Amino acid sequence: MIRSHCLSVFVLIASVAGARSVLGQDPADTVELAPVVVTPTRQPVPLGAVTAATTVISGAELRARGIQFVLDALRDVPGAAVVQAGSFGGVTSLFLRGGNSNYVKVLVDGVPVNEAGGSFDFSDLTTADVERIEIVRGPASVIYGSDAVSGVVQIITRSAMGRARAHAAVQGGTYGTSVIDAAAASGDDRAGYAVNFSRLNSNGTFPFNSNYRNGTIGGRIRVAPDSTTSAAFTARYTDRTYRFPTDGSGAATDSNQVTNGSSVVVGLEAARRLLPRLDARLNLALHTSDDAYDNRPDSPGDSLGFAFASSRTAATSRRSVDARLIARPLADVAVTAGAQVELERERQFSETSSDFGGGATSETGSFDAHRRTTAAYLQASAELSNGFAADGGARLDDNSAFGTFTTYRAGVSYRLRTGTRLRASAGTAYKAPTFSENFAATPFEIGNPDLRPERSSSWEVGAEQRVLRGVTVGATYFDQRFRDLIQYVSGAANEPTYANLARAAARGVELTAAATLAPIVTVTAQYTGLRTRVTDAGASVSPVFALGQALVRRPAHSGRIGVRVRPFERASLSANVNFIGHRDDVDFRPFPAERVTQPGYRTVELAGELAVLQAVGRQPSLTLTARVENMFDAKYEPIVGFPGRRRAVLAGGRIGL
Repeated sequence: MIRSHCLSVFVLIASVAGARSVLGQDPADTVELAPVVVTPTRQPVPLGAVTAATTVISGAELRARGIQFVLDALRDVPGAAVVQAGSFGGVTSLFLRGGNSNYVKVLVDGVPVNEAGGSFDFSDLTTADVERIEIVRGPASVIYGSDAVSGVVQIITRSAMGRARAHAAVQGGTYGTSVIDAAAASGDDRAGYAVNFSRLNSNGTFPFNSNYRNGTIGGRIRVAPDSTTSAAFTARYTDRTYRFPTDGSGAATDSNQVTNGSSVVVGLEAARRLLPRLDARLNLALHTSDDAYDNRPDSPGDSLGFAFASSRTAATSRRSVDARLIARPLADVAVTAGAQVELERERQFSETSSDFGGGATSETGSFDAHRRTTAAYLQASAELSNGFAADGGARLDDNSAFGTFTTYRAGVSYRLRTGTRLRASAGTAYKAPTFSENFAATPFEIGNPDLRPERSSSWEVGAEQRVLRGVTVGATYFDQRFRDLIQYVSGAANEPTYANLARAAARGVELTAAATLAPIVTVTAQYTGLRTRVTDAGASVSPVFALGQALVRRPAHSGRIGVRVRPFERASLSANVNFIGHRDDVDFRPFPAERVTQPGYRTVELAGELAVLQAVGRQPSLTLTARVENMFDAKYEPIVGFPGRRRAVLAGGRIGL
């Protein structure tokens, strides 16, 4: 089956090349500037010299396609499976290369925003202020510590450089959705600023209790008093309200269940050139989040045949300082030595009431805990003029909860005279336990302070080749092994209920293709064939994690084909077909829960923009935008019992100065 899908992709590539030959025209020769990325090594590196599989998505592309959420942008990434439970605002997980959803480090302008233990809900991350998104696939704990097991996603917000500019946009459409976005930015070599505000509201996809609201405000200030010193300060605040009627099986039964949350992201990066070949960098990072869940009874007898109310609040914070020296003993060689201290804290408070109206109450699952990680790391990289590039490093973390842990990574890249680029890399990574796994103290859940981190070992090989001028293909094979997976276990009273027991594996192939058929037409395609397997079920007796079975919610086959056309200078049209193959899941509607195979599905999106007016003098520009999601109204369930969004149309306009 994997072979047939791979063949389909290569047929597509051949068709692209053939169609281009029929057109009989090549795009005019131009000087192409190689994209520069920072996430793989935390230093600016040309994308063509990176040894890890890396994808860059530009903010301009997202706006041209009308994409409002980062989760929808990530669906285009090879090896990525995005799963959302329910309507707008529903918990959204990213499975990268078959790894768990808490195996991806998420950064906003360099600030980690994962909860302690790695989990991150992508449902609230909007694209309004995105300059670009960089996605690194593969282990990255050497650079980023815990959580960077199967990859890193970094959101880089709008630059504080360039001429003074501003815009305001309004959109509206299906499900009562409305979007407001406004931004301004300006800057030169000495200083600059960028500010952004956005607000999204939707009535949601369910007939009741399905409203979603998201508001974000952020900005960046940059100063460079001289040619050897610079500093950038970024801040972002998001609040949201998500009302949802569904229970754990997807049934819509609750008329007042709601979560409210807010988060703050603050980062400061300072750089100083100490000597001609020696730089110093300092990063300060702060992320806090507060979430409150409430489900008071809305009628006598609600629910399960008796009145039952519950509420839960959680507050988390991550603060870190990272200092490093970057030496360049040779012009094309860089050596980085750094140290980091991170402080994590989590507070949880849960309360239940067994009387309608909130009579007798009890407190469960409450704790207030913190832990500290001190790390030292060393990294070296080289980019030689003969097409050879290499990087490697090691890191030692010392955590107050689980002690020391060492990780490493090494990679090479070589570009042949024929234009073929070959890559290979290998490394290890880890994920720290959650605070509940370490510190919980309830009748049903007792933390284990002696837990080890979950860990992985990975390797990959890849190749890229320009077939014809304007046609490029690529392939990557990867293999990941996950060990010491933490599981819930039943034991004696007052004994820890968590232990490191299980193992799993994931391997697969990622294929990509990009072609410029003509100056006005571009085609891109990607395909992922994935096989995952539970190699040691540990203490699990659940169908969710069964020996020899695939890991749930990871499709065996997935891919995308995209076409973008610019019929004339002021207009662009894009069409994208996304397909998700069959995948294992668990149906919680019957008792006991049953393991099922979800059928594959395809969705089609269309988007377009038309520049009605162009900015001339004091005259602002006016651009009309439109987007159609799931154009053919496909019925599908990303998660058993949770229907995916049906056809939706969003249209509006953007005024720019």
